[in-house]
Amino acid sequence: MEVTVIAIIVLGGLVCYWMSLSYAKKAKGLEKGASQREIEVLQEQVNHIQEEMVALKTEVKRLIQIAKGIDE
Repeated sequence: MEVTVIAIIVLGGLVCYWMSLSYAKKAKGLEKGASQREIEVLQEQVNHIQEEMVALKTEVKRLIQIAKGIDE
């Protein structure tokens, strides 16, 4: 009887330990996943800004050519 009670207590402790490890891994994975999503959003923003910079450079070059044409 005592052995059964001890075995149940030990198994219960092991199950609790296993569940806590599983939860910790899941929580860590969710944090990592959120970070990955944030990185993807930031990368999209950087790409958008780079596209805008290219468009602005083109527009500035065009305006400079217009100004030179007017000045000449």
